[in-house]
Amino acid sequence: MALKESTRKLVLEKRDAIPADQRAKKSQRICDQLTQIALHHVDESTNISRNGLFIAAYEPMRSEVDVHPFFREAFARGWHVCLPCMAKDAESAKARMVFFELSETRIFDERPVFLDHPARPFLLADLHAQGWREIDEVLFDIAVIPMVAFDSTLMRLGYGGGNYDRFLPKLRPDCLVAGVAFAEQQTPVVPTEPHDLSLPRIISA
Repeated sequence: MALKESTRKLVLEKRDAIPADQRAKKSQRICDQLTQIALHHVDESTNISRNGLFIAAYEPMRSEVDVHPFFREAFARGWHVCLPCMAKDAESAKARMVFFELSETRIFDERPVFLDHPARPFLLADLHAQGWREIDEVLFDIAVIPMVAFDSTLMRLGYGGGNYDRFLPKLRPDCLVAGVAFAEQQTPVVPTEPHDLSLPRIISA
């Protein structure tokens, strides 16, 4: 655990040090690649709903890869974009990550509170009262995964909450899973524990 924390600190410092204009250009290149593999997945898959591609992604925070350009492409094609929220079944319950579908307007203009506070847990009953409904993980055709660090074996280091370790096994076997990160986030070896999972692909720039 100590090695994970020291790796997180070092890599986050590197990520934060990337100039904003370079982050924007790198993010665009990553989003272009995401769009291409998504289009290829649509052509190749036989299980995608006739209602369009369902995408699990994330709302970028701090210096993370900005996946908003990919969202714009997704909405232009009628795809469904779903983003996470930390929710609790009761005040005393442990928070868990759930996904809600958001429209383009809800992401870019009329943003719900949970998008700007990704670590804050919200009561599920309150979210339901506001009209939000969880998306079943088996519906996802593509999952875009954020990370702190990665290595050449495609091991991922997250933020330490274990949310994606619990999320990934719930996806369909044919769900296209893609981690995204800047090249500066690659480290020689990601420290791991037995429960840690590698990713099938990581897109970096």
